Amino acid sequence: MAVRVLLCGMGGYGENYVKEYLTRDVLGSELVAIADPFASKSPLYEEVVAKGIPLFGSPEEFFAQNSVDLTIISSPIHTHYPYVMLALEKGSNVLTEKPVCFDESQIDAMEAKSRETGLFVAVGYQLCFSRDVIAMKQDILCGVYGKPTRFKTIRLMRRNDVYYNRSNWAGALLCHGEKVFDSPFTNACAHQYQNMVYLLGKDMDASATSCKVEGSLIRVRPTITNCDTAILKFTTVDGVELYYYSSHAVDEVKVGPDSIYEFDGGYIEEVSNGFVGHTADGKTIDYSKMDKGERLEKLWESVRCVQEGRTPSCTLRTSREHTHAVLMAQEKGVIDYTDCAQARKDDKDSIYYTVPGMGKALQDAYKDWSIDLNLINWETKKRSIK
Repeated sequence: MAVRVLLCGMGGYGENYVKEYLTRDVLGSELVAIADPFASKSPLYEEVVAKGIPLFGSPEEFFAQNSVDLTIISSPIHTHYPYVMLALEKGSNVLTEKPVCFDESQIDAMEAKSRETGLFVAVGYQLCFSRDVIAMKQDILCGVYGKPTRFKTIRLMRRNDVYYNRSNWAGALLCHGEKVFDSPFTNACAHQYQNMVYLLGKDMDASATSCKVEGSLIRVRPTITNCDTAILKFTTVDGVELYYYSSHAVDEVKVGPDSIYEFDGGYIEEVSNGFVGHTADGKTIDYSKMDKGERLEKLWESVRCVQEGRTPSCTLRTSREHTHAVLMAQEKGVIDYTDCAQARKDDKDSIYYTVPGMGKALQDAYKDWSIDLNLINWETKKRSIK
């Protein structure tokens, strides 16, 4: 079966999907059209035109006279919900980029429409599609490491003006009236949180649910409305503690991802190219040497699932905990620390903002399983915003 594919959004991350189809045979599937009102701005525009791939101004325009088996949604966050609903109504399975949305009633509606149509909605948290992570989860479910006790993860990724100026929703709380809550926690470093709750899910397409959050969301960059740093501790309904650290407001270009997942019968650590498990009886399981699948395994697996009539491992059900966790954290408000921010130029002559010592403070907190950011006296400076 040749799976017919529509791509919504060829800018930003969407370029990855375009490149995949321009250079490879994705299991015999065919990219039959791209819907993007700004397609001509893409550096891949000429190649797409030369390839003869039809371009449409919107998915509504495409679906007015066409149909597909799989719709990939790589458009801005605030468009995800209407595009998912439209694709399902038009008889198409969906692979949508993360985060899906920040309205749990919209997730309910999408899940209901998915059940009604018998079509799947896969969500592109790539670690949940990675074969080594799936094997690791199977071992966790089989009790190889015993009962989970506490997990932690850190990823710091410096971001500059170029990153934040790429769209009108970067670093924003809202876009066109929709909650986007763009931040490292919701976007660039979201995979690290999602991986923790995915591994704790009771079955292969489920994630654990958090019921409590402590810590802080912090805004350093003065040009954004949401946070650019997160130091958080979640507690799941089963009592597992999840420590999460991320920031775009650091001097370090990149730190991590590093993770440690502790159990009463061993632990799993993240290394440079994957994960390694250690059991209490001295056994080592090196998941990092396993085949992880394709670079865009989420795409390849979604195509396989259409061909074979299966449902992918990461669906709306799997991913909704990330939405839930973000909403809980955002309810705490954002600590505004812009008055202490320093503007610095990176090696590309672009401005980034940081508070001196931020990166080290976050790494120290990670080492200590702490949510106390020992930087300077926060209490005398902070003010909460919604």
